[in-house]
Amino acid sequence: MASHLKGVKKTTMTDEIRRALCKHNKDNPSLTQKQLQEWVHSNYGLQVSQATISNTVKRSLEYLSLAPERGDVKRHKSAKFPDLEKSLYEWILQYQEHVNMTGELIIEKAKKFMKDMYPVDTPDFTFSIGWLGKFKARYGIKNFRRFGESGSVEMDGMEDKLKSIRDKVDQFEMKDIFNMDETGLFFRLQPDHSLATMQLEGKKQDKERLTVAICCNEDGSEKLPLWIIGKYAKPRCFKNVNLNSLNCEYRANKRAWMTGVLFEEYVRQLDKKMAGRKILLIVDNCPAHPKIIEGLRNVELFFLPPNTTSKIQPCDAGMIRALKMHYRRRFYRSLLEGYELGVPNPAKINVLDAMNLAISAWTMDVRANTIANCFRHCKLRSTDNMTFENSDEGGESTQELQNLIKELGYRNAMDVEDVLTHPEENVVAQLLTDEEIIERVIGINKDDIDEEDDESSTTEPPSRNEAIKAAITLNNFLLSYEKTTQEVLTMLRKIRDEIQGEIDFNKKQKTIESFFKKPS
Repeated sequence: MASHLKGVKKTTMTDEIRRALCKHNKDNPSLTQKQLQEWVHSNYGLQVSQATISNTVKRSLEYLSLAPERGDVKRHKSAKFPDLEKSLYEWILQYQEHVNMTGELIIEKAKKFMKDMYPVDTPDFTFSIGWLGKFKARYGIKNFRRFGESGSVEMDGMEDKLKSIRDKVDQFEMKDIFNMDETGLFFRLQPDHSLATMQLEGKKQDKERLTVAICCNEDGSEKLPLWIIGKYAKPRCFKNVNLNSLNCEYRANKRAWMTGVLFEEYVRQLDKKMAGRKILLIVDNCPAHPKIIEGLRNVELFFLPPNTTSKIQPCDAGMIRALKMHYRRRFYRSLLEGYELGVPNPAKINVLDAMNLAISAWTMDVRANTIANCFRHCKLRSTDNMTFENSDEGGESTQELQNLIKELGYRNAMDVEDVLTHPEENVVAQLLTDEEIIERVIGINKDDIDEEDDESSTTEPPSRNEAIKAAITLNNFLLSYEKTTQEVLTMLRKIRDEIQGEIDFNKKQKTIESFFKKPS
């Protein structure tokens, strides 16, 4: 033991001390763990091991984002019925804006969940005031907002509503104003009226639906990775796939909807990502968007007044439409290619295919000037000297989509507007019943939770040699293609380098003779 720690009573660091330690380490990155031990001893008189220092520093993001009110917590005692508490918390997020939320009501709902979740041999457990306090501490709940006290007052006209919004928005730079919204996506929807009717009837609808959450800032300089919510946690098409390489986040629940728990996870992840910044995140009053999320340091939530999002939410002013237009353009183009190549049922794409199409549409096709124009159109700032920039996403690209629909040759083809603004896609969240909340938390049907339907299949990953041959073939094609640019060839060369870089040249070197058989 180091001499400076001898005789010091061993104790446990509180979260407040751990947070201070993480901040000190962040401000002084050159310090060693031994020096951090000395700093804790010098400032707090505590004896801590090097392992404790190491584990605390590894969890810096967690401690630095911790709510100050919870800083005196030492050990986090786990809940006796974690699934019940998760269900109860989801219920609070769903209904806190619709009922008078009190401690008594929470306890009564907990008792009901206990009976619903453990109908046989219901545990004899007392939901006391003490339990309520610990439950609130575990989930960072300080108080409950009473229905009717949200502070959002209905105003007579849109201009009055805009004035209060502008007062807030004007306090931030354009790069620090973000808007987030969700949209439904029927990812196999074909532009044929009769086929669409069949696809959207009955249980088949849920299997073909995704919810996509988009988020970007006012000047269009930052498009955050998509959040895509499906029905299955582990679709078969995800097997052998490195999901971390996709530049998006995937979550799942039975209805493929946004929920309060997912929204809170989204916001907390964004809060960590924005460390060192202060941003305003504008969202609508969707039932799945809880108003209270404790402990945020870098993100300030701002909720648009009810019944105004269709007029003053930037995502609804054209961004979601642009995303869907480019998604469907890419999907219908893949249909034509599939028919040309003789692919059986090319419209039967899986969740992974849809994710790749959506990611490409968002990252490559939706333009920064389109995003900036959508923000300007909503007039969220008091003064905006920037002029609207020219964008062809409402014209040229729409015409390309119309041409693709025509080429597909459907007898009862849908109009572009019908394809882009299908009303049933707009439903992204609803208040859940107690049964649905419980199912979402514990997963009643394991097959529904873990796998996709039997029609989905896995694809064996190609070998490295097959990938190299494919890259050579593509390179030869591009060299003979008259529209090929130097940038495209450079990207392909980087891809080949990446694949070849995985080859282990440290293995035993082959000689030229090893490629020939010895004569018998």
